Formats: sequence, structure tokens, C-alpha cells
Amino acid sequence: MKLFKSALVLVCIFALQQLQAQEDLRSSNLEIVDSTSSKYKPFDFNLKVKTMHLWKGLRVTDAPVVDVDLNYTSRDGKFKAGLWGGAGVTGYYTEFDYYASYSTNGFSLAVWDINNSSDFPDAEIFNYDRSTTSHFIDVTLGYQFKPIPLKLSWSTIVQGRDTYITNSGKLRNAFSNYVEASYGLIQKKDWSLSAFVGGAFSFENEAHFYGDHPNVTNFGLIYTKEVRVLKRFTLPFAATAMWNPEQEYGAIEVAVTLF
Repeated sequence: MKLFKSALVLVCIFALQQLQAQEDLRSSNLEIVDSTSSKYKPFDFNLKVKTMHLWKGLRVTDAPVVDVDLNYTSRDGKFKAGLWGGAGVTGYYTEFDYYASYSTNGFSLAVWDINNSSDFPDAEIFNYDRSTTSHFIDVTLGYQFKPIPLKLSWSTIVQGRDTYITNSGKLRNAFSNYVEASYGLIQKKDWSLSAFVGGAFSFENEAHFYGDHPNVTNFGLIYTKEVRVLKRFTLPFAATAMWNPEQEYGAIEVAVTLF
């Protein structure tokens, strides 16, 4: 199994190399290249600092977090794949994820292999056994309406540590679902305000990955704005205020993307 997973990683790397080779070949055959396409960068990484880490109504960690997104994007912008990693300043929270997404005509499909090893310090990175793994694989299908600023998404955890024990004592996947609607309330030149509401449930069991009962697990507001620094450049800030009726808590996360 480890050999198979190692081979899978090599195949993914080879596929990315082939995609880049095709992009380079296509670019070399273009006789006219406009200013937008000439600035195309297939590989990039982003750095963000947050006061805490919220995810789908869960307070993943209350400690300040630094996260990095190392990614590849196709020339048309429809396909994206990358590695996402986060670490809390206290040293307890660590996360290392793989993801791939594709979007077209308002539809989007994203697959995330999420590996938050905070509560699984002895878990092996390539261990996907649901009884011992620190991984879970989350698949999200979304649709962005236009011109209405409404987005709907449905996420299902298809593998990993999203489990429950049957009456006969067997460990089964719960296949937890998270459904969310978000709406842009106000959009200005340098700031915006949006609202969201999400709920979680499982068809397999009453308890699920996000709580013990089917319920609204996440609703709140997101305020973003551009903050001028030293009169030379601006930084994008985002403040998320959320409430979770199922877990009976609320929180505010402030994040800034440094680059």
C-alpha cells in the first residue's frame, strides 16, 4: 500500500510536469500574446496570518495561525492543484493538505485530502486506515450564480476519520455532509460584506463529523477591506464572525493575506 501511494505521488508530479510542458508548447506556438497571458505564472504560493482558524463552523484552533498555499493553476484558470499547510504559534496545531479543483460556467468541484494531525501525533503521513488515520477526504460541489451574488455548495467526507460505531461494534464511515449558502450583501471598491449559513448531517448516523445531531452548524458574516500600509501598498484583511448553534459557541477570526 505504501508503495502504491508513493507511486501515486510520482504520477501526480509527472502529470503536473506534462501539463506545464503542454502549456509551454501552446505558449510558444502563439503568434500574438496579449499583456494578460504574458503575465501568466503557473506556480505560486501565498502566505496568510490569522488570529485563529475557523472551518465550516468548527474552531479548529484558537491559537494564531500562519498558513501557506503552494499551488499550480492552468492558463485558463479553471484547474488548480496544490498543497496547503498551517501551523499554530503554540505548536499544537499542525495541518498539511493536498487539494485539486476545477471550475467552469459557475460550477466548481474541489477535492481536499485534509490532514490535521494535532490530535494524532503518532499517525503516519501515508496512513489512510479509518481507525488510525489523521486524514479525511472532503469533496465539494458548488455553484456560483450570476449576476446574483449567491453561492451554494455541498461537501461530503468520503474517506478517513469521519466514522461511527454500529450497534454491532463495527467501525463505519459516516459520510458527513455540510451544505452552505453564502450571499454578497454589499460590494464596494475597497470593502465588502457577505453572509453565510451552513448545516451538517449524515445519512448513515445521527452524529456526524461536525456535531452530534443534524443541525445548523455555521452562520455569520464576513467583512473584507483593503488596508493601506505605509502609503505604498495595500493588504487584504478579512474578519469572519460566526456562530455554531450545534456546538453552542461563536468566534471571530481576523486574517490578512501578506502575499
